[in-house]
Amino acid sequence: MDNTINQLKGRVAFLESQVDLLEAELTHLHEMLIRCGFSEGIQTLKETVEEYLAEENSLSTQQKQNY
Repeated sequence: MDNTINQLKGRVAFLESQVDLLEAELTHLHEMLIRCGFSEGIQTLKETVEEYLAEENSLSTQQKQNY
């Protein structure tokens, strides 16, 4: 039983470490995006990509209708 508890504690510690790393990476990415002109960082990037994909999809649909 002690072995199982120790394994679980080790796993929790590992996962907490991974969360810390991912949070640091996400924060760094967010700050870089703001410096590159995405005013709200990740949120602005997501909105831009969604608009781009919607426009691309619309153009693709129009091209298919023309053939």
